[in-house]
Parts: sequence; C-alpha cells; structure tokens
Amino acid sequence: MPVACSLVRRSAARQKRLFCLIPVALALAACGGGSDSADPVAVPTPATPLSLTGTAATGAAIAGQLVEAKCNGGNGNATSLADGSYAITLSAGQLPCVLRVTTADGTVLHSVATGTGSTAKANITPVSELVLANLSGGAPAGYFTAFDAAAATALTAAKADDAVTAVVATLQAAGVDLTGTGNVLTATLVAANGSTAGNAFDQALDALKTRLTTNNPGADFKTALATLADAVAKASPAAPATALSNTPSLPADLLLQPAAANCSALRSGKYRLVINRNQPASDGHATKLLTIDAATETITDDEGTPNKLTANGNCRYKTPANGDLVVSQAGIFVAQIDDGSTFHLGMAFPEQAHPVSALAGDWNTVQLDRTEDNGPIVLTNSTATIDTTGKLTGITFCEPGVPCFSGTLAATAGFPVLNHTVNANGGFTSGQPSNGYTDRVFLYRTGGGELLRISTTDAGGHLSLSTRKATNSLPAEGRVAEYWNITQNNNYTAGSITEGKNTVRTLNAAAGSFLRDSQINASTGVTRPETLKINTPRDGYSERVGETVTASDGSASTVGTFIALGLRGTGISAVGIPGNNTLALSINK
Repeated sequence: MPVACSLVRRSAARQKRLFCLIPVALALAACGGGSDSADPVAVPTPATPLSLTGTAATGAAIAGQLVEAKCNGGNGNATSLADGSYAITLSAGQLPCVLRVTTADGTVLHSVATGTGSTAKANITPVSELVLANLSGGAPAGYFTAFDAAAATALTAAKADDAVTAVVATLQAAGVDLTGTGNVLTATLVAANGSTAGNAFDQALDALKTRLTTNNPGADFKTALATLADAVAKASPAAPATALSNTPSLPADLLLQPAAANCSALRSGKYRLVINRNQPASDGHATKLLTIDAATETITDDEGTPNKLTANGNCRYKTPANGDLVVSQAGIFVAQIDDGSTFHLGMAFPEQAHPVSALAGDWNTVQLDRTEDNGPIVLTNSTATIDTTGKLTGITFCEPGVPCFSGTLAATAGFPVLNHTVNANGGFTSGQPSNGYTDRVFLYRTGGGELLRISTTDAGGHLSLSTRKATNSLPAEGRVAEYWNITQNNNYTAGSITEGKNTVRTLNAAAGSFLRDSQINASTGVTRPETLKINTPRDGYSERVGETVTASDGSASTVGTFIALGLRGTGISAVGIPGNNTLALSINK
C-alpha cells in the first residue's frame, strides 16, 4: 500500500520538514529518506533530581514516620530514620517545597524549603509549624493542601526568612530562646533518640513543649500547639482582614507564659496601664509600665511597689486599696485605680511593640475628653483614617449638641493634621504641631489578630478607645451574654464593678435591629426589653433606643439612649451614655 507523504519545498532559507501521515520510521522508508536527509532528533538533558533533607523532631526524634514533600512541579516522600532525619529525592520538581510529617500521637507538623538549586534542607518541628503559620497568615495544613504553582511563585526565601525572624522573636519574648541556633529551618538539629542527647536546638524544642503544656492546663500538646499556631497566623502581616477573629483570645507569646490559678487569661509579663484621670501636668501622661507575676497574683508598678491581688471569683480580684479588677479573655484587665482620694478607670494590656504602619486603616473611636481648652468633659465618637506613615488624613467627628464634622483634617483649621511617631518609652506619640498638643498612643494585638488602639494625654484626663472599622452582624437569637460593667463619669471618677446579663429575644433583619431582655436587678432577676440598632450611627457602632418599657415585674422602666462600640477581639465594649456624659466599659465574662 502506498504511503501518503507530502514534501513542501520553499526557498533554501525557509525549507520545511517532510510531513508524513504514519510513524516517522515507516514514512522515511516509504519516501526513500535516509539519515543524511532527516532532521537530527533532540535528546532532552535529564533533569537534575531535587534532594531534600532535614530532621523531624519535637524535642525527641520523630522516627519511622512518613515525610511528604510538595514541590513546584513534583511530589515525593520518605520515612524518617531513628534519629528523625529524612532524605527525599524527587526526579521531577524544583524549589520551593512544603513538607509534612505526622507524629505517632497524631500531631501534624509542617515546614518549608526555599532557595534555588537541586538541594535544600528543611527541619520539621513545632517551630517550623509556627513559621509556616506566620508565612501563610493561615493554617499550615490548609497551605500545604492548596500548595500549587501560584503559591510556589509567591513563596520566596526572603518571605521565609522574615517569618523565621518574627517567630523567633515571639518565642524569645515568652522565654524560649532560639537566637543562637541559626535559621531554625536549616540549622543543625540533633534530636534526642536512644542514648543520644539532643543539642541546644532540640532542648529549646523541649522547652517550648513544656511551656505549652504546663501553662495551658487541660490542653494536650497537639491542641496547645494548634492554638499557638492560630495566634501566630492571625498576627501575621499576611493574614487578611477577613481571617481576623472577633472572639477574645490571647496573643501567641502570652500562651507560653504562666497563668493565674483562677484565670487562664491573666498571664505573667509586662503590661501597659492607662489611667483615665485629670492629673497635674507635672505627672506627665497617665500611663505606667507594670510587671505581673500571675503565679503569685502580684502586680509591681514601675516604681517597684508590689500590689498583691486577692481572688474574688473567676478572673475577678480585689486590689490592696479594695478596688475591683476584672480580666477579659483577651488578657486585658479593667480596674478601679486608687490615687489616694478616689478611684479612676484603668485599663492594662500586655506591652507590645508595633511599627507606625500598623496604625494604617479606618478606626472607630469612643472618647471621654474635653473638645476645647477648659471646656466641659464630654463623650465623642469618631471614625478616622490613618495612612501607613501614621498620618491622620480624614475624620468624621461627633460631639453632643454640635453637627458632626466630616472631612480632611489638613483643610480644616480646627482639626490640624495629627502624625504618629514611635515613642522610645513605648507606643507612639501623636501630636498637633500647631499647638504642641500630644497624646500617648498604644496598640495591643489580641490572639484573634485584631488591634486595640488606646490613647491618653497629659494634664487633661482623656481616654480614647479605638477599634478597626468593620460592619456589625446581628447576634444569634437566644444568645446569652454575661458581663461586668464599670462606669467613669465626666469628673473621672470610677464606680464599682457590677454584673449584668442579657438574652437576645428576636431579630429584625430588615431594620438591622434586635430585641433583648436585659437584667436590671441582679438580686431579683427582673429584666426589661431593650431594642438595639446595629451599624448606627455608622458601621461598627450600635445604638440602644431610648424609650419607656414594661419590665418583667410589671413596672415601667425608662431605657436611656447609648452608643456602644465593640472593641474587636477584646471581649470589651465601650459604651457612651450621652445623657450624663458617662463612659462605661462592658467586659464579657
């Protein structure tokens, strides 16, 4: 049978190949072709295999377990040896790679290998799990599962190094020092196994494991590490705003600190105290640095004076001056602070350092302060925008009896531009250059990744509480909330801490409101209905409707209007009561 072929001839410079309709070998024979007329066959250069090595350990070697690698263009696996070491060779694939190993007790650990070339090292440890959490801004398990070409392109050695630096700093603040180890992903790791003792790196892993389990009673290592990794992920610059949690929880470094016997949220460490009082100018700003020893329930101020707390219920204490103190589940304490003659409202939160760029975004604020020199102390609320340089660029500002101002600060004489700069003594300084007015500003990032912004000033009292602007959602029907309340009047006097409780009865999605039964007498349990509108007057706020209602005992009860701002991730709401210019804080139990 003849073979169908076609020979296309053109100019010598553009001569094409001979095309045949059957396999090449038969086509050449049928057309009379020979070796001297066929194009040379290109023989591909064999790809250089990719070699991954490292050690899997938790303070002891992870032996005899499957180590899996997902790389850019290829996967591979191997079984770890008795000393926790592993070696994976991939015939296809290139860096970067992510790795996974599951320990005998079911704890899953991940790591990452970056760089160029055909070899890389990646230790797989609880620390590398935290590194991948910081790097991805999410769950390491999810990042491993979804790892693909796009993720590989985005994963650089520089990003991995930044994540290592951040995690090592977090652990060092909690007393686990890895600074002398080298890069924790590639450093020499000798894991304890048999008669072989672990090296300093391995001993630091032991210390991490001990701190996690000892300081989080009731949680096994697997659970405690997952909680720690989640806090690390939410504190990462890579975490999207949608991943942040409004549920109050502790940041990563506090999870490794000792807890008080009757309050897991009160941990040892350095705390920043801000006091809402009208102190003399000579006293400077109303802020102090405290040291808390949770084990002994002792607070030592910056003058070295110890104050022993007395437990008065779960996460509630009495101070030596017989003041009240309660702790939110995000590790923030709210208290009556004694100045020798009266109590003032004080808030303390773990001391943290943040760059100016962390202030960038839109902030909702409730504030108790004077709006003019020597004027009355009033409640205000505002929504402001700060850029990445710390400059306040725009604001909507509302105070009683005056129409709200909204605009760009630079264009308004009454609102000169505010700039934030890092203060060597902690936090930031926020100033109005035109009149020398300054605030001390502090940021606290909770375990859910949300930021609380608190500012105070000199010689004028002033307490400003800000949270990220975010749209509120209606609560779940039937939700029961129990909380503590403390109020501060416009003379800067704080009342006693009281207890409260409410239950959400019905929702009105169309109106963006809900009806709740609020307890108005703790001893008798009498409640009254209250209506709250969410995202009023602006997104992130809630307004309680003023009206006269019938309480559960049949009596008439007057409900006053208030504006509430939930401080995201803290378990605390700031409530402004315009009827008497009172600031109240509500702390979820």
